[in-house]
Amino acid sequence: MSSVHGSLVARGARMIPPAALMGLFLGLLTVLPSAFGEDRRFGDDMVGDFLAPPVSARPWVYWFFMDGNLSREGITADLEAMHRAGVGGCIIMEVDVGVPRGPVRFMSDEWRELFRHAVREAERLGIQLTLNAGPGWTGSGGPWVKPEQSMQHLVASETNVVGPAVIDWVLPRPIPRPPFFGEGGLPSELEKARKEFCLDVAVLAFPMPKGGGRILDIEEKALYIRAPYSSQPGVRPYFLSSAEYPALSSDECVDRKRIVDLTSRLSADGRLNWSVPEGHWTILRFGRTSTGQNTRPAPQPGLGLESDKFDRAALDAHFGAFVGKLLEVVGSPNKHGAGWTMLHIDSWEMGAQNWTARFREEFQRRRGYDPLPYLPVMTGRVVDGLEVSERFLWDLRQTAQELVIENHARRLRELAHKHGMGLSIEPYDMNPCADLSLGGEADVPMCEFWARGYGFKTEFSVFEATSIAHTQGRPVVAAESFTSDDRERWLLYPGAMKAQADWALCAGVNRIVFHRYQHQPWLDRWPGMTMGPYGAHWERTQTWWEMVPAFHNYLARCQYLLQKGRCVADICYLASEGAPHVFRPPASALWGDLPYRRGYNFDGCAPELVIERMTVNEGRLELPGGASYKLLVLPDCDTMTPRLLKKVRDLVEAGAMVLGRPPRKSPSLKDYPRCDVEVKKLADELWGGDVAPAELVGRQFGKGRVYWGGSVGKRTDSADLALPPVGKARWIWHAEGNPALAAPVERRYFRTVFDIERSHGINSAKMAVTADNSFELFVNGSSVGTGDNFHQTYLFEVTNALRPGRNVLAVAAENGGDTPNPAGLVAALAVRYDDGGTQIMITDGNWKSSAVAEEGWTSELFSGAGWAPVAELGPFDMSPWNKKPTDFVPDRDLYLDYEVAARILGENGLEPDFEADPRLGYTHRRDGDCDIYFVVNPESAPVVARATFRVHGKQPELWDPLTGQCKDLRGSFENSGRTTVTLQFEPNQSLFVVFRKPAKGGSGDQTGFTELKPVADLAGPWEVSFQPGRGAPDRILIDRLMNLAEHTDSRVRHFSGIASYRKSFEWNPSETARADRGAKVWLDLGRVEVIAAVNLNGQELHIAWTRPFRVEVSRAIRVGRNDLEVRVANLWPNCLIADSALPQDQRLTWTTWNPFKPGDPLPASGLVGPVTVLVEIPSR
Repeated sequence: MSSVHGSLVARGARMIPPAALMGLFLGLLTVLPSAFGEDRRFGDDMVGDFLAPPVSARPWVYWFFMDGNLSREGITADLEAMHRAGVGGCIIMEVDVGVPRGPVRFMSDEWRELFRHAVREAERLGIQLTLNAGPGWTGSGGPWVKPEQSMQHLVASETNVVGPAVIDWVLPRPIPRPPFFGEGGLPSELEKARKEFCLDVAVLAFPMPKGGGRILDIEEKALYIRAPYSSQPGVRPYFLSSAEYPALSSDECVDRKRIVDLTSRLSADGRLNWSVPEGHWTILRFGRTSTGQNTRPAPQPGLGLESDKFDRAALDAHFGAFVGKLLEVVGSPNKHGAGWTMLHIDSWEMGAQNWTARFREEFQRRRGYDPLPYLPVMTGRVVDGLEVSERFLWDLRQTAQELVIENHARRLRELAHKHGMGLSIEPYDMNPCADLSLGGEADVPMCEFWARGYGFKTEFSVFEATSIAHTQGRPVVAAESFTSDDRERWLLYPGAMKAQADWALCAGVNRIVFHRYQHQPWLDRWPGMTMGPYGAHWERTQTWWEMVPAFHNYLARCQYLLQKGRCVADICYLASEGAPHVFRPPASALWGDLPYRRGYNFDGCAPELVIERMTVNEGRLELPGGASYKLLVLPDCDTMTPRLLKKVRDLVEAGAMVLGRPPRKSPSLKDYPRCDVEVKKLADELWGGDVAPAELVGRQFGKGRVYWGGSVGKRTDSADLALPPVGKARWIWHAEGNPALAAPVERRYFRTVFDIERSHGINSAKMAVTADNSFELFVNGSSVGTGDNFHQTYLFEVTNALRPGRNVLAVAAENGGDTPNPAGLVAALAVRYDDGGTQIMITDGNWKSSAVAEEGWTSELFSGAGWAPVAELGPFDMSPWNKKPTDFVPDRDLYLDYEVAARILGENGLEPDFEADPRLGYTHRRDGDCDIYFVVNPESAPVVARATFRVHGKQPELWDPLTGQCKDLRGSFENSGRTTVTLQFEPNQSLFVVFRKPAKGGSGDQTGFTELKPVADLAGPWEVSFQPGRGAPDRILIDRLMNLAEHTDSRVRHFSGIASYRKSFEWNPSETARADRGAKVWLDLGRVEVIAAVNLNGQELHIAWTRPFRVEVSRAIRVGRNDLEVRVANLWPNCLIADSALPQDQRLTWTTWNPFKPGDPLPASGLVGPVTVLVEIPSR
């Protein structure tokens, strides 16, 4: 039996009965204010469903099984805990991330029976289950996939000969490429079979060119590799085709007309008999081999090859071996929306493939020409010039995309639908497709965002998934949420996650899927099983789990409204043709540290959707799913296929507005060169020629206009951008000896502070960074990116991370290795202002460093006391790094500046959909005649803002998802078809403004908001009791509220669990309170670490999980004596840190991963206060 299933049990680890704490949340529903104030109730379904959201609006979780560590009782306990907490569904994956194997072998009879049990329990509890399409999280494969049905590459061996001669040789067998993630991930027998698998495709010979013409980046362009865009710097989001390529002499190119096809002369044993003509010849023997991509990180019995993503039959075989075997046990899915309802493709981490058994035939059918004579291009050679070769590679990638979509994603959806299930897809990272196109096959498109400060920046995937859902008419956009690396360490909790969750909801997500809920096989171990070091710990063994329903209900209220109707947007960004392609909106269309959309909302749209489904109705571009846009913005590139360009012309002729410059050529060899003639003809017809007007103009064509001229007529060259002058930067490190020779193998921390004048508008900002060995860059507390190769200088777009006033650049850099070795950090920031001015920051002696990462060290609020000046090592090109300033390749936006689009929309009478001063985040959905705006204060301070909505003639209503309260907003006024109101926000608060009924009119100087007046301070003493079995004393008495992590008693400092604070106080309402008998009374808890439940006079009240930690007590407080109990849950690290110094049999906790060590800083703990009674006073 695995060591994970040993006999060690947490000493005295008993949980408070779930029902007792769940009453805290259920009590909330009984004390909610009526929908529109004390004296009004509307019986409509929308208000009722907002107060108590339907199951379909609940958040989900990723539910991970850890390599055979499963139990029947654990499955039931997990699902019942999810049900109590308000979780609507989960995505099941079994993985291996380093936890010792358990006794239940993957896909064994026992495993399948446990899966059936999970499905039946989910049906009983009304929870939906989604199953990943294969073991692990990468894709669809397993030990049942043979090499001939695995993902494949075209590889070649090379033989050079001199003629005239007659050869009768066995040509070298093409050697399989090593897998992208390296060797060693497969069982030995399968690895042997993979290496032996090679089937001949073709043998080609050609005269050897005298020159050495080569295609740059051939491994990416020919789909031999596709690295993860989200987590590896330097990965291209797209490959733009050019209208002009450098001319090469004939001596540098292979002449296609002189290529000789010798395939028929190759015998079965690889022998070639051929009379070689005079001259130097190259013979290429092409074969198809397995890419070797395996099902990482599958449980060991599930390790195998990934199935061929180009081959429908390969997917069918995999489906039968995996999903089919489970359907045999489970039976048909439940028809009532619970149980096993979906299949799932997670983020594409399988790399690329470029061949399959019928690839040549498929290519010929789709592209109209035979790829055979162009195969030398896949070795990096140039055939008939660079332009021809690049066009062939474009066609190769386009064919690969179509095969993946049709034979893999679409086929999996067909199979899912056949069995009564749906399909969700995360269409990003490493895939050989355009993300928007791949995701279009999903019933539920998904994205991912990592917890801030705990991983990668993948916000781009959120804009992709929301665009897919909106353009395809999908009602749900799900997000793998708060993914985390090993720095999370049980530190996340609801209140710390609200701001980022609100951002995601504003960005268009309407189903949060927490990463992750780790299956707990046991009922008596805490915190128990982990997913190795990964993910937010979102499971029943959390200290605060029985209080989390309040957060889940908040999300469900938001998601209920955000799943209604359709998103309102005005700008449609046409994704460029070709693959792979990552859609990224222009940085100018976003603002803020977390990227919020500006006043005209947008979506990206796949080109095939525009071609096949887009129409024009009364001047707006429409799609069948309900999406509607006023302006189509073309990608700023030189090429477009005749088919797409003809559709753009037809849309303008029908009344559409289009922004962009004319393309010059087709990117493809299909119908070449006639395709270029057609592109030129269509472009001249629509744009009137290729000479751009001096200023931006709208050229009338049919009923519509095409806008170009001025800056729109020019391509923005990367050389025009303000690039960081990294060559002027100095290498620095923490002052310890001579770091350029040898520094300790440890992590060091660096920061500098600078100011941006508030009068300056930031046009763009880029930062170049590298470090020996690795680094993470933070700007104003937000993680911007990482790097782990000092040979490359990493370039980051940081425009949205900067702000007027004080700014902080911070870097955590680590010197890797086993023994001391050179260490250094070098960086440069270039800020370009709207007035053309620039500001430069470089690493130099003005930076400061520390060997310790103190709390908040990346923030501008951190004092930096105790940090010392860095050691300045030398110039950028110093030894041992010897770097050049040109080591990085700058990036650029694919679309014109947002302000150009905004100007066109404004000039055509369309005002921004939303504006606020100061800025607020927003999204807007329309459901019939109802307009729903979700509005967010992104600041960690209170805000009063004037907000303007593009709605008129309707009454604004304020719906608070935290409390469930709904009320009319007074004091609104209309101007130019828009409604302006005053909104009042607490720090990081979010509100809905709903327009659904005729406007009522009324006084313009009333806001409808209230003021809270403090009337009593509940000072000490307090009695504090502790959850039994967690090592703390039964109870203590404290004179004043404090951070328990600073208590003199180590048992209190290291307590993790629920502490109950009790106090009695007298309540004698003030004259102010008596003046208005209907005034509400609130209890403000002050600072809470980290979540609290309030009981007053025996009544369970609201759970306080976010700032301000405030609970309404109007119906529980009474004149005279009041008995108050506040239960506060803190975090696991306090106890885990203490246990790290103890042998296992003396520990209070049991877990498969404890990253802490004695002496680590303790997270703040308990009710810190001050606790105050407040009375609500209506504002006048």
